[in-house]
Amino acid sequence: MGDSDMLGAFGSLINAMGGGGDRGNMFPQSDADDFSAGARFIPGQVTLDRRAGKTVHFVHECGPCCWYWEFEDGSRTYHYERFAYDQIGRANHGDAWSSGEGSKTLAGPCPDCGNEHTNGGHHAATTTAS
Repeated sequence: MGDSDMLGAFGSLINAMGGGGDRGNMFPQSDADDFSAGARFIPGQVTLDRRAGKTVHFVHECGPCCWYWEFEDGSRTYHYERFAYDQIGRANHGDAWSSGEGSKTLAGPCPDCGNEHTNGGHHAATTTAS
């Protein structure tokens, strides 16, 4: 069992002791589910919103650099994992990244899916023209 699986199992146990579900629970079940799906951390705002009864979706279609949590307003907080970020930097910048020159720039977009938010962080909701 991996670390994320253990966190998911632990979270489910704590959640059950708190009565289950997300709203008002010290460890929302959705957080435990995210750990079971491979997340290594849950951003604080995600947990706070879930405790308040808001819906937050964990989307994990590509690799860990492209996972994100989407809030009710459409904004997103992206997962950040140093190992994935370094892999993307090497793929986009080659030897310059490995030699230390990469510390002077961002890793760039994911070479697999084009996600530009590989350095994590919160990004406002985007609107599309109808």
